[in-house]
Amino acid sequence: MTSTTLSCPTCATPLTLSDKSLSCSNNHCFDQAKQGYFNLLLSNKKKSKQPGDNAEMVAARHVFLETGIYQPISDALNQVCREHLPTTKLATSQSANTILDIGCGEGYYTNRLWQALADQEQASEECTYQDYTGQKPANKNTLELIGLDISKDAIRFAAKRNKDITWIVASGAEIPVSPHSQQLITCLFTRLMPEGMAKALATSGKLVVVTTGKQHLLEMRNVLYNDVKEQFMNPEATLNSLFNKVTEQTVQYQHTLISQNQISSLLAMTPHQWRAPESGRLKLQSLNELAITIDVTITVFEPIPRTV
Repeated sequence: MTSTTLSCPTCATPLTLSDKSLSCSNNHCFDQAKQGYFNLLLSNKKKSKQPGDNAEMVAARHVFLETGIYQPISDALNQVCREHLPTTKLATSQSANTILDIGCGEGYYTNRLWQALADQEQASEECTYQDYTGQKPANKNTLELIGLDISKDAIRFAAKRNKDITWIVASGAEIPVSPHSQQLITCLFTRLMPEGMAKALATSGKLVVVTTGKQHLLEMRNVLYNDVKEQFMNPEATLNSLFNKVTEQTVQYQHTLISQNQISSLLAMTPHQWRAPESGRLKLQSLNELAITIDVTITVFEPIPRTV
């Protein structure tokens, strides 16, 4: 289902869907692409002709993620989101749970999150509705999930995964949704833009951020660089003016890559693809096996109450 919370990137009024086109009361119109997504990134907001990941990086990320090597990250994220999304109401309610995934890339995590939440929602509705009426509820979806990325190549790929997700090309700095309309926002391995997130998130909503830890891909970095620097992101330092930290957990495990294809795909989906010296990349390309450490942190934030 197309999210009902989208707003016009030109005038910020609500967008409504009609015949595969989004439009606002000021007659700004955005047609749905044949792949199923909407481009809500205005030309004058682009800093380059094709912002974000290119088609090669998107394809490499897809190949690697489909191996399932990062599935424990996805599973942990899904569980955190289940715990912090408001409890689904009775099946007779028209209210939807609204979720936004910023920097969704080719849609792996977004799609798996939708599946996890939809399964939970269906189970909850069947149990609760049957308790009240003695019958099973009608099959209806009260979950609205938006996958947002600034890369058109990424969104084109993501749109193939799940037609029940609203896929949009847009910037996380100026998110085209109604103010404080999202009950849950997720942001994985991408730049944090506190102002845009705070404006989109409901006052009682939660922001779930996934960042890399100190040990993440350390073995690969040891191959690529002669001088490996400590590398991790502290989201609290970036968000603390607008958000308070609620919980934090670490997902850390080891895995052995068993082919050059896996190693190359992993490299191609990281910034090391262009940061690392050629000598390091050539050394990595000579390997057919590499043990790696996956080390990420999942942090939940809530908005700092606004003063009137």
